[in-house]
Amino acid sequence: MSISKYRLAPPIDNDETDLLYQPSISILFSPRPRLTVLNNVETSTNKALLDKKQKIGETVPFISTTRWWLVLPYLFLVTLVLASDPLLMNDLIVHRYKRRYGLDTSSNAQGQVCRQPTTTPMPNIYWQFPPYNRQPPQGRSDYNMVQRDAARFNMKMSLITLIPALVTFILLGSNCDFIGRRPLLVLPLFGKVISYSLMLVIVSRDLSDAWILATQAIEEVFGSIGLVMLSTFAYITDCTHGSIRTRAFLLTEGLMVLTRVISMLAVGIWLRFYLYTTPFSVCLALSVIALLYALFVLPESVESV
Repeated sequence: MSISKYRLAPPIDNDETDLLYQPSISILFSPRPRLTVLNNVETSTNKALLDKKQKIGETVPFISTTRWWLVLPYLFLVTLVLASDPLLMNDLIVHRYKRRYGLDTSSNAQGQVCRQPTTTPMPNIYWQFPPYNRQPPQGRSDYNMVQRDAARFNMKMSLITLIPALVTFILLGSNCDFIGRRPLLVLPLFGKVISYSLMLVIVSRDLSDAWILATQAIEEVFGSIGLVMLSTFAYITDCTHGSIRTRAFLLTEGLMVLTRVISMLAVGIWLRFYLYTTPFSVCLALSVIALLYALFVLPESVESV
């Protein structure tokens, strides 16, 4: 019986052979670890992406603790004050100029001059020229001068208050995401409290028009009505999302319209039976109540503040 002997061939160091045998070895001996590693990497990557998307899309801070309707009592009080303020100021200015020109400002004859006809009747004969050289009544002429001086005063007040209001609105409005919403809700009320306190002194002491201009300028330094509206709607945006935000905006707009109507009716009644001390006192009280509510009841809606 013949026995054949075989010599083992030396190992071949070849990159192509290693590449040929490497997949088979990995498939035969380590399929599960490779798949497990790939699955773990893919799972961790997807989780990181989901966490990143969640952090990027997370724009609703304090939804569980802060409620958007907490700003509605503040908005109701502030709108009552802001809607009545222009009517009170315009009537006060007209009243001061009517008294300056010696017109009767009693309740019975307050609108008598205004109701007088301002045009002459058309003559029956067409070729007859109207009497243009006829002088207007003295009362009507004085009332026209009152309207002219009141319009000039309103123009001066608009120019004086424009720059402070614009600067305050730009500085605070552009930084409301960093300083929060509550400073924008509180600062205009400080201006209102100071303004109405000074207006009560001006009305009681019968000070000059320069004091009224200075008071309005000081008030606008603390922020105007635009700053209040910006901070209010930003507060509602922070606390709502989706369809809830739409309903919140609709309810807020309806409340503002109703409050403006109530304020105009109340100012008409006040000016008919009272002078300016009572309306300014009521507006001052409403401003103080709204300020206390914003300081001690209304929470902050921005998480980073």
